Amino acid sequence: MACLRTLFFLGKGGTGKSTASALISLVLKEKGKKVVLASFDDAHNQADIFETVFSDKACSLGPCLEVLQIDRDRQIKRYLTKTAKQVKASFAYLTAFNLDHYFDILKFSPGMEEYALVAAFTDLVARYKTHDYLVIDMPPTALSLRFFNLPSLSLTWTDQLEKLRKQIHEKKQIISRITLAGKEFERDKILQRLLEIKSDYQALKALFENPDQTSFYVVFNRDVLSVAETRRVIEHLERQVIKPRGMICNERTGANGSIQTVETLFPGIPIQTIPYSSASLIGMAALEQHIQSHCLTFDRILPE
Repeated sequence: MACLRTLFFLGKGGTGKSTASALISLVLKEKGKKVVLASFDDAHNQADIFETVFSDKACSLGPCLEVLQIDRDRQIKRYLTKTAKQVKASFAYLTAFNLDHYFDILKFSPGMEEYALVAAFTDLVARYKTHDYLVIDMPPTALSLRFFNLPSLSLTWTDQLEKLRKQIHEKKQIISRITLAGKEFERDKILQRLLEIKSDYQALKALFENPDQTSFYVVFNRDVLSVAETRRVIEHLERQVIKPRGMICNERTGANGSIQTVETLFPGIPIQTIPYSSASLIGMAALEQHIQSHCLTFDRILPE
C-alpha cells in the first residue's frame, strides 16, 4: 500500500506557485506515481494552466494524475453543517431553540476559512490515502500561514476548555450524588467532544511536523519583495517546528543572475530553479515541453 506524501506550495501572490505545483505534479506522474493536485486558491490558476474547468470532484488528466479545485464557500457550509449536528447532539436540551440562525451568522466569523480548509485537507488525506502524492497549491500567504498555525492555536484553546469543563463536570458529579443518591452519573458529552477535537488537532500538528509525510516548498522570484516575504514565510513555519524541504526560484525574466545571495539568506534549504520560458506555460503540452527541454526532475528537493 502506498504511503501518501503531502507537498505544500506556498509563496507570495504571482510568484508562480501554481505553475511550480503543476510542473512537479507532471514530473511525479511521469515517474509512475499516483498524484492528486488540489488547488486551495480561489484564483483557480490550475484551471487556467491546464485549460480545464476543475471542481471539488477530481478530474483525471491521463494516467496517474487527478486535479481538483476546493470550493471554499462550499467547504465552510459543510463544516458548519457538521458542527451544527455535533452541537445539537451534545446539547440535546437546547432542541427547543433555533440554532440554525446562529450558524448562518457564524460563517462570517474570523478563522472560518482556515477551519474549512483544514476540513478539506483532512478529507483529502483520508480519501486519497492509497495514492503516492497529494500536491496542494496553497492560497495567498496570510491565509496559508493561518492555516498552518491553526492546530497549535486550537490546541491552546482546547487545553483551557478541557480544564474548565473538568471543573464543571466535577461540580455536577457532586450535585448528582446528592440528588440521585449515588447513581452513576451520565458521561459528559461536551468533555468527550473536546477530547476528540484535541486528538484531531494533535494528529494534524504531528502530520505537519513529520518530514516523512509532509513537505513544504516556498516559491519565490528574484526580486526584493518576493525574497522578503519568503523570509517571513520561513520564519513563521519554523516557529511551528516546520522546516521547508526546498525553495523554488521561478525565473520570470530571461536575465541571467546568481541566486548565491538567496542561498546565504536561507542556508541548509536546497533551491530548485524553474528556467525562464519565453512562451506561456499554458496547457499540458507546453508544460511537458518545458520539463523535457530543461530536464526538470526536481530530484534535489523531492522526498526520497
